[in-house]
Amino acid sequence: MIGILTVVIIDISRYSNMEMMNAKIFLLVIISFFFFDIFFHHYKKATKAFQFILIAFTLLEVIWGYCQLYAYIPSLQKEFKLTGSLPDTNSYAMLLAIILPIALYWTITLFQKLKYGYFHPLSGSDEEHVKPEIVDDILLFLLSAFGMIGILSILPFTGISSAWFIAGCSGLFVLYFKLDIHSFLKISILQSRKRTVISGITLLFVVGSLTIAFYQLRKDEINEHLLTWKISLQMLKEKPISGVGIGNFRKAFGDAQTIYFEQGQHTEQEIAIAENPNRPVNDFTHLTAGTGLIGILLFIGLIISVLSSGFRDRHKHPEKLAITGALVAFILAGFTNSPTQSLSLSVLLVLLISLATSDIPPTRTRVPKVISIMTFIVLIGITTAIVYLQFSMYKAYKQWAHGRLYYKMKIYATAAKIYAPLTNTLRHPYFLMEYGYALAQTGQHEESIATLQRVAQSLPDPEIYNCIGKSYQALGEYQLAEQHFQKAHHMVPNLVYSNFLLAQLYLEMGLHDKTLECARQVIMQKSKKESEETLHIKAQMKQLIQQLD
Repeated sequence: MIGILTVVIIDISRYSNMEMMNAKIFLLVIISFFFFDIFFHHYKKATKAFQFILIAFTLLEVIWGYCQLYAYIPSLQKEFKLTGSLPDTNSYAMLLAIILPIALYWTITLFQKLKYGYFHPLSGSDEEHVKPEIVDDILLFLLSAFGMIGILSILPFTGISSAWFIAGCSGLFVLYFKLDIHSFLKISILQSRKRTVISGITLLFVVGSLTIAFYQLRKDEINEHLLTWKISLQMLKEKPISGVGIGNFRKAFGDAQTIYFEQGQHTEQEIAIAENPNRPVNDFTHLTAGTGLIGILLFIGLIISVLSSGFRDRHKHPEKLAITGALVAFILAGFTNSPTQSLSLSVLLVLLISLATSDIPPTRTRVPKVISIMTFIVLIGITTAIVYLQFSMYKAYKQWAHGRLYYKMKIYATAAKIYAPLTNTLRHPYFLMEYGYALAQTGQHEESIATLQRVAQSLPDPEIYNCIGKSYQALGEYQLAEQHFQKAHHMVPNLVYSNFLLAQLYLEMGLHDKTLECARQVIMQKSKKESEETLHIKAQMKQLIQQLD
């Protein structure tokens, strides 16, 4: 953890560009590990209680999700998505899949304890002593069982197939070690090798068939992951040791994807599945390209050490199996999704790591009381100073929220007027994106270009380049407009809007041949999602071709 913290601090000092939000959050999450670590070393009995707290919170999320499904809280669910209290459906599904092995472990453990632990008759004194413990175990069993059933019942409604896969693998992991299936397999191998070979071949055939079937069902999603890995490896070739820096992955990935499609080495399938680079597909590509080989090796070393600690201590501390299963689920989620993009799941990760390492004996020596008091006073002073400085930031975000009311109602002049004094305080890329768009809508094209170019330094989004291109077109700078429309097109080539803007630009310039070429590309282009807007654009291009022909 200290090694990873060092890499983060070095990256922050090397790459101090406008968007350091990811780096700051990353630094905050890593530092929070040390607070969890100190707490669990002082209160070792709390490690078990925290597992049930996680199950209880997840059960509340399940109830929240069912309320969303049956529209009992419609005011909080305007888009009718299953998200619980989390920002998106993907994070919600990942949380359910990660907590499932913990709920499964304790359901089996407490069921076995209730069935066998209290079965023999007790004397009067023993019965009075055991009664409170039986009640506690029954309540915890019900909590775990309801949590597990709730997760399994609502997980299919999320529609995230990778979450089902993660939950299944982590659940099988817990069952394999909890039910001691390894010993059963070992005995069966010794008894009949021929039957074991046949069973192994059958198992491989079933797994292979399921893998092929899953690939056929989720072909585009899997190919999208492979394309992301391919582009990320090209980024890694340029800076293999240090990477592109924390907080710079999206911009670097957007540039790499644009260059890849500009060079023309892509296939038609890759054009169809290309995704907006502003949405990283999984955490391992993000971490590998962002921190380089040093960062990914440190992270792999951390995960291996934590998992090996859980395996090593599972006989002495059986409850570690539940945490190990949750960490296995988190690792699988990192390969298929991006759970650490959610702050809640990032905190959950460091909490699981601290729970898995809570029984490692501390090597710290006893510190004099005076030093502890002085350290406490210094930390309070630093915290007070930081909080005081954040008041101005809080007021700026409050003003942004006020301005967004006008922005969403398309009253852009008022929104731009409210946003203008906030530009010196807020550096959030989405704030600057909204401000730049509002300026463009009110005819302040030069100011809009300057603002959106600041955003483009950290946020790769074709909409930014489209908006800059339209401002250049309004100013009569046709060559610069063409460059930005083309960059937006190459960044996500399956979006038709950039070619639509190019066709309109060439029509305004009087270049009828290029206009027809772009219009035909729009009509022939296969979009990833055929929305009503896409169909409307294609209809407009058909009318334009008929007029020019």
